[in-house]
Amino acid sequence: MSERIRNQPDIVLNAKYKYRELCRTNSSIPLFDRDWWLDIVCGGTDNWDVIIVEKGNEVVASLPFYKVKKYGFNLIQMPELTLTLGIWIKYPPNQKYATRLAYERELHLEIIGQMPDVDYSYQHFNRNITNWSTFYWRGFRQTTRYTYVIEDLQDPAAVYANFRENIRSGIEKSQQMLKVIESDDVDQFYEMHSGNFDPKTFPIPYSRETLKRLDKELSKRNLRKILLAVDASGKIHSGVYLVWDSGCAYNLLGGADFTFRNSGPHAMLIWHAIQLMSKENLPFDFYGGMHETVESFFRSFGAKQKPYFQISKTHGKIFKFFYYLKQSII
Repeated sequence: MSERIRNQPDIVLNAKYKYRELCRTNSSIPLFDRDWWLDIVCGGTDNWDVIIVEKGNEVVASLPFYKVKKYGFNLIQMPELTLTLGIWIKYPPNQKYATRLAYERELHLEIIGQMPDVDYSYQHFNRNITNWSTFYWRGFRQTTRYTYVIEDLQDPAAVYANFRENIRSGIEKSQQMLKVIESDDVDQFYEMHSGNFDPKTFPIPYSRETLKRLDKELSKRNLRKILLAVDASGKIHSGVYLVWDSGCAYNLLGGADFTFRNSGPHAMLIWHAIQLMSKENLPFDFYGGMHETVESFFRSFGAKQKPYFQISKTHGKIFKFFYYLKQSII
């Protein structure tokens, strides 16, 4: 922890309380940055913390982070089921562009000054954070990652017309054989989704227990839908776990029964999810797209590639040695 924080323990004691109040009163905080989301995906209230910047007793910037200890090293990393986690800023109205950049630099320096001393840290900042230059000047690294987004759903027919022909034909064929149902059975969804992973080579990256706790909270807040494509016998062909906040809808999880070997049912579900979210006038974020086959599928819906930044820093000398040794072996 920085000397600044050691000398002002009241900041540490009050930061999370103030952040919870901010989340409670400000709808612009992204879903994945919210305190209750972090309580669940980080495995408890003590496993995450937050940096806040205040002006005139008002929180104007924040950066929550997930802290873990592995193999004796102190780390900041991304929690389960969370694609991005980053800086939130309250901007003064009518700022000029140059003033906005200067304001961001000021707040970023405040945040960097409060960051805890760890051996290694990395976070995926949300795609609205386009300025990371202050972090670069302070020794951080950046890797560009991508998600895919359909920004305007107001005209679903126009959105559909922008799908690739093979996606539209797959949807139309699936609609003749399958129907879309909404489900509250999160265990059923997990069983279907876990079948898309190999426990030995590519294990599922989240636990059933975490999804169940998250589902309970999302359901209570009316922020999720589980969509399933089923045939006449009730057999599940595909599933989508859809979540949203006030600013965007997210294709959080999705998968298909590989027995059927085609993408039509899954495309049908995504089209259904897009139609649902068009009523809320929200952009639709496919929630990733770094894997080659997934990227091709998401791109087929006419979604636009959107960059987001992975910001990282290696601190401890021992960790640096093992980190670069691992990289050289790989």
